[in-house]
Amino acid sequence: MKITTCIHCGRSFVPNLRVKNQRYCPDVKCQRSRRARWYREKMVKDPDYRDNQKRCQKEWQLAHPCYYIDYRAKHPEHVRRNRLLQMMRDAKRRKDRIGKFLAKIDSLGRWSYSRKGALFRLVPQDDRLLAKIDSFIIKLIPVNRL
Repeated sequence: MKITTCIHCGRSFVPNLRVKNQRYCPDVKCQRSRRARWYREKMVKDPDYRDNQKRCQKEWQLAHPCYYIDYRAKHPEHVRRNRLLQMMRDAKRRKDRIGKFLAKIDSLGRWSYSRKGALFRLVPQDDRLLAKIDSFIIKLIPVNRL
């Protein structure tokens, strides 16, 4: 009988004779770790699999549009933790930058930037600010009408 050491937990176990080169013990946590490792490697190496996973996830999200809203409402501790971690990630990203601002989607909020008859000059800003997605960082300067 051959005894092997699990590469996840480090415990010794007798491998299943039908599983060639078994490296994980049958413990639930170790098997979960094995599957997660396989998934990460598959996502990196196989573009067809990655595209299929993306498509399936998008379809699921369209079929369950309120899932994340409901989840956040039922798990406020997760929302607080996620916000705290996001602030830490943002602070870490800002460390390398001189600017202090973070632009997000719809960051203008309720401010009306399309007032009737108002003219603005768009001035590109330097790249020291942190922006999400494909944002253009600009400065809006009101121009007096002549």
